[in-house]
Amino acid sequence: MVFTLVSSTALVIFVAAFVAYMRRRLHPISILRGHGHWILGFLPMRSNTAHAGKLELELLRTYGGAAKLKGAFGRRLLWVCDPKAAQYILQGADYGFERADEKKEFVRFSIGSSILIAKGDVHKRHRRIMQPGFGAVAVTTYIPIFAQTARRMSELWVEALQDKEEAKLDMMFWTVRATLDALGEAAFDYEFDALSDSPNEITRLFGNFVVKSGLRPSDWEIFLGQAVTLLPNQIIQLWNAFMPNKRRTILRDVRWTCERIASQLIAEKSAAVIADRTGTDVMSLLVKANLSADAESRLNDEEMLGQLSTLILAGHETTASAIAWALYELARDPAMQNRLREEIRTMRRERNEPELTAATLDSMPYLNAVIKETLRMRPTVNNLQKQATQDGLIPLLTPVIGEGGVLVREIIVRKGQKVWLNEDIFGPDADLFNPERWLEDGHVARQATVGVYGNLLTFGGGHRACLGWRFAIYELSAFLVELLDQFQFEVDANVKIWSGAADSVMTPMVEGELDKGTQLPLRVRLASMAE
Repeated sequence: MVFTLVSSTALVIFVAAFVAYMRRRLHPISILRGHGHWILGFLPMRSNTAHAGKLELELLRTYGGAAKLKGAFGRRLLWVCDPKAAQYILQGADYGFERADEKKEFVRFSIGSSILIAKGDVHKRHRRIMQPGFGAVAVTTYIPIFAQTARRMSELWVEALQDKEEAKLDMMFWTVRATLDALGEAAFDYEFDALSDSPNEITRLFGNFVVKSGLRPSDWEIFLGQAVTLLPNQIIQLWNAFMPNKRRTILRDVRWTCERIASQLIAEKSAAVIADRTGTDVMSLLVKANLSADAESRLNDEEMLGQLSTLILAGHETTASAIAWALYELARDPAMQNRLREEIRTMRRERNEPELTAATLDSMPYLNAVIKETLRMRPTVNNLQKQATQDGLIPLLTPVIGEGGVLVREIIVRKGQKVWLNEDIFGPDADLFNPERWLEDGHVARQATVGVYGNLLTFGGGHRACLGWRFAIYELSAFLVELLDQFQFEVDANVKIWSGAADSVMTPMVEGELDKGTQLPLRVRLASMAE
């Protein structure tokens, strides 16, 4: 009897193990090579690297443009870094790949019912209402605001340089505040007053927001965070709402503040539209479009709050990082910096315009090359995490060598498959900051059209492309023009900059001072007018 029981138990264990083994072997992406820890997968390696993108570059060099990675608790993740695959995932499959369910719940908790978690017809409705505020014509009217804000920051820098040859300034400290002020005026016709000397609620909450809410988690935090994603969505929502956690507390406070400000602004803008006094800021155009739509197409109150919270959270620290990274790269190469400054000053002499315009910014080839190279080299979001909503077949531009030496030209994916999408690498000097690649015909490969700007994935692509990409590009352009015309930037040889990844967001930090959060100190002096 005992022998029979033991034998039966052993048989059950053997069969279960065999079934699990066969499921792994027969899983569509099992044909690919890859690696990862059996409990936490590759997440600790990625989350705690000193330089975001280093792991992905190693994956590309080891496995090619596609690999299988172990996620937490044995999950199989498909990692792709191939332009044709990216084009299919973002454009060719319609809504066949969406934000992963667990990421949606995180976004819902952080921002609310925004366009970031909408899908299908609901997503189309959101984009239709929001589009007028980010159209090509509307965005050009915000350029003077960007330039004026940059000049206000410049005046404060000049004060800091009074009676000094140079000053050590933290680019992130300043650009986060300046872009918040620019966003307030251009998007909401609202004064955040972040550049003010006196600290306020806004600067307290939004200073270092990305880092405070997602930088360098411990293995235990990764374990717990991944374990929660295995629960049903309703349980995840309860967990986010009621379980104490420093990160969730920060996110909750920021969301409440955003919604309080947004509620006040919605009421004011709605009254202005009704009185036929519509402004030209993004929010006024959004409210007008919403009130003009038929009842079925309108955003409800919760959705409106979600859109405005999204604008506040996504619209300043991301651009601030891009400005800081651009200045850092130019500070590392004085010749590049001088070349761009000369282009800026030549443009200003020749055009003699009272204010910057879109035509002027678009006409500066080296400025635009520097911006594209900054966004390529230092993308604010360095990967996109998707989940297949249906079975599909992902094509590869460049075949990869799979298990057993098999040549893989396309990848079968099943509904529910998690996909990590990275930008393709630009040539053998991909790890070098080289704006020249954007000025030479044929230097940047364009085998597949993916992104909305420079064929980069910085702003995503397809129907999920960032609506505010033009807003961000013109803001970045205006800030660089104003700052480089007036100041010279140099790196501090004693400071080593890390490019850490806070929940997929690349942010600068100082080695040995990670506890201080995001920083990028540079030596700043007034630029010689003879340059």
